[in-house]
Amino acid sequence: ERQEQFFVRAAFMEIYNEQLRDLLNPKAGILHCRWNARNGFFVEDLTVVDCTNPQDLIEVLHEGVRNRRTGSHDLNAESSRSHSILTVYVISQVTTEEGHILKRYGKISFVDLAGSERLKETHSSGGMIKETGNINKSLFTLGKVISCLSSKKKIAGGHIPYRDSKLTMLLMDSLGGTSKALMIACVSPSLVYIDETLSTLNYATRTMNIKNKPVVQMDPKEQIIFNLRRE
Repeated sequence: ERQEQFFVRAAFMEIYNEQLRDLLNPKAGILHCRWNARNGFFVEDLTVVDCTNPQDLIEVLHEGVRNRRTGSHDLNAESSRSHSILTVYVISQVTTEEGHILKRYGKISFVDLAGSERLKETHSSGGMIKETGNINKSLFTLGKVISCLSSKKKIAGGHIPYRDSKLTMLLMDSLGGTSKALMIACVSPSLVYIDETLSTLNYATRTMNIKNKPVVQMDPKEQIIFNLRRE
C-alpha cells in the first residue's frame, strides 16, 4: 500500500506599472522576472510560505489583499491598480513498496486582472494616468497571446508574444503550457457599459478556445526511474 503525503505552499504578488512586487513582503521592493529551462519564467526572491491548513492559505490571501495597490476614481471607489497572482503549490509525495520516494508537482494560479479603463470616463489624473496606461497595455498584450493560442489557423512553432509583458511571461505555462486555464468574466447588465461587456465576453470566449493537454509534473530524473520501474 502506498503512503502518500501532500504539502502546500503559497506566494502572492502584484504587477504594478510593469513592476513585480511581493504582497507578502512589501519591503522587498521591486523583484525581477527570470527564466530558466526547468522552471520557465519565475519571480526571483518571491516569498513562498508553507500552509499546513486552510486557514493558513486564507491568511495569505488576506495579507496580500491588504498590501495590494488600490485607488479611487469616478467609476470605482476601490479600483485595483495592479494585476495580482496568488500561486498555490501542491506537492504529492508517495513512498512506494520498495521505499522509493516519488514526488509530483502541481500549481494553481489565481489571477485577478485589473479592469481596462477609459480616461474620459474615470477622469483619472496624476499617477493614475500612468497606471491606467500600463494596465491597458498589459491587457492588450494578454489579448494578443490569447488570440494566438486560440486561433484555429495557429501554425506549429509560431511566435507567441509572451515576452511583451510581465503578466504574459508569468502566465505562459498556464495559458500555453501543460495546464488548464479558466477565466471568470465580470460584466455589467447596464446598457451604458454594453461595449465593455461585449468586449469582455469576446475576450473570455477566445480563452475558452485554448486547447491544452495537462500532464503530471515530475522531476525529470524521477520520471526516468518511474518509467523504468513500470517497464
